[in-house]
Amino acid sequence: MNITAVMSGWLMPATLQLPGEHEPLDNTMGAMLLGILVSAILYGISLVQAYYYFNRYRQDKWYMKSLVGATILLDTVHLSFIIHTIYHYLITQYYDNEQLNIMIWSVLAEAIPTGVTGGLVQTFYTLRVWRLSKRNYILAVFIMIIVLAQTACGTAWVIISLQLSTFQELLGITGLTISINALSTTADVTIACSLCYLLLKSKTGFKHSDTMINKLIIFVVNTGLATSVCAVASLICLIASPRSLLYAPFYFCIGRLYTNSLLATLNARKGIRNGSEESTDHMMVSLSQVSRDQTAITSSKVSRTPNIAIRIDTAQEYVSDHKTDGSGSANTF
Repeated sequence: MNITAVMSGWLMPATLQLPGEHEPLDNTMGAMLLGILVSAILYGISLVQAYYYFNRYRQDKWYMKSLVGATILLDTVHLSFIIHTIYHYLITQYYDNEQLNIMIWSVLAEAIPTGVTGGLVQTFYTLRVWRLSKRNYILAVFIMIIVLAQTACGTAWVIISLQLSTFQELLGITGLTISINALSTTADVTIACSLCYLLLKSKTGFKHSDTMINKLIIFVVNTGLATSVCAVASLICLIASPRSLLYAPFYFCIGRLYTNSLLATLNARKGIRNGSEESTDHMMVSLSQVSRDQTAITSSKVSRTPNIAIRIDTAQEYVSDHKTDGSGSANTF
């Protein structure tokens, strides 16, 4: 008996057939697989942030909790869809070149939770712009038009793509895909720039309050930068290589980045509130000292009046949003 043959038969069944010639999958299924792995990591981060939120902000209104719960649910559905997609192409249709060009339903349906998540989070930030701009309807409506246009294009893309069968046919609506990414980038950049501009206008000249505003600006840029960069990268890949799936790693992560951006904003409220309260208390002590040091009644009135006005205006900048939400925690903006 040939021992080598027996061992070979034990290690590799005789019925197993190795794949023959196949097309390279690096820029198609390989890119999709990498996107799913990164998306799964971001999903884990969003779960940790959601756990932190529900434990620390129990007094938030029901609609805020519903928003967080909805984004986590949508992320879960999206991750399930893309895992089903990659399992179908790399396991079920193992090296079947003909099947690799046929679109499965989940690869198209995953656009639905991504679009809904993006729309919800962008609407949340638009509301922040509206409040911080003292209810500037023109600016808020302008941003919402971009968000609604993005949602409309995304809905049209899903409806049209579900009527197609192959990735080759999907190339016919590349222009619509590019429009979605362009509108998403425009909305994110507009929201971030609006918040930064409004925060810059809120500076008072006091060191502590201005430092707090600078921190808020950095926070806004950081939370909005990730989604903007991801959308731009996806857009570049679509234009540079429309016949590949190089855009998939970025597109699969956009929804997760929106969720993490929302949760990071909500979870940062207490820290920013505490910092603002410290700044307000410090200014209150300084103003009291100034008033005590004044010897002339007339000069005291002149110096105290503008300072008190500035102090009240600065304190209102942080308290007004707190009262608007009624969540027991001051908002970020």
